Amino acid sequence: AIPVVEEGQPGVGTITVALDGVMDPQNFGAVIRSAVALGARAILWPEHSSAPLTPATFRASAGAIEHARLCRVRSLPDALESLAARGVAAIALDAQGSVELGELPLTGPVAIVIGAEDKGTRRSVRRVCQHVARLPMTGPISSLNASARLPMTGPISSLNASVAGAIALYEVVRQRRAPRA
Repeated sequence: AIPVVEEGQPGVGTITVALDGVMDPQNFGAVIRSAVALGARAILWPEHSSAPLTPATFRASAGAIEHARLCRVRSLPDALESLAARGVAAIALDAQGSVELGELPLTGPVAIVIGAEDKGTRRSVRRVCQHVARLPMTGPISSLNASARLPMTGPISSLNASVAGAIALYEVVRQRRAPRA
């Protein structure tokens, strides 16, 4: 089955994933798989400078693409601003983020923004995000290719876009399942 690709503005979902410049179709498919598995309601996917839907994308998603709500948007910054106006906090993952992702409250509506494999998130996208977060990484390499940081203690601390996205989505789910005080 061909996934539903919606044009224009996305609806407000509890968890939204936004891709900024992710060009590799396999990373795109892997992000779709993780997003669907971890409960994302929508995946924002820009018209320009983004991976196409290819057979490799379908294979990498391992069937998850059939359950994904893909929203192709003209302007990712505009789409994120629209979500923010409706109470969704956009969080860009970036190795230079000012806060570790786990320190942010992630129990409300969020959009996790995953940047390009080689460049991370664009400045125009980071500018409209409420937070630029990092995944805590402590190894000798500290490149996420995304804008939030993960806590890593091994000798390798560089993650591709799909892995960083999966870890960030896991943190959202973990916080939501934690007992409330």
